[in-house]
Amino acid sequence: MNEKLEKEEILKEEKIGFLKSKLNLMQGILYLTPNRLVLDAHKTGVGGFGILGALLKRKVEKKSFGFSLDFKDIKKIAQGKHGVQKNVLEITDNQNKTFRIMVKNYQEWENELNQKL
Repeated sequence: MNEKLEKEEILKEEKIGFLKSKLNLMQGILYLTPNRLVLDAHKTGVGGFGILGALLKRKVEKKSFGFSLDFKDIKKIAQGKHGVQKNVLEITDNQNKTFRIMVKNYQEWENELNQKL
């Protein structure tokens, strides 16, 4: 978690799957604070290969992906699908960029976000 987020109150936190593309699923954590929605995701590294594998894994997992969106920058919330999984939270920002996040309970996240928007 980044330092800036540590100073904020976290209202909701969940381990999620971030659908960066149709074939690229990253593990991460989705945070809801009083002012914004924050996703911290990273590639999962390769295992094995002894010391070299451990070094490669650390380097790959160090790079962070995701976003930090103030509620005023969220244009739309929708429920999406990924295969048979229907708990996909789709967040579209004011620049029409859509983030797809696999959550445990879509309805809970939608309710929480609609209260903030």
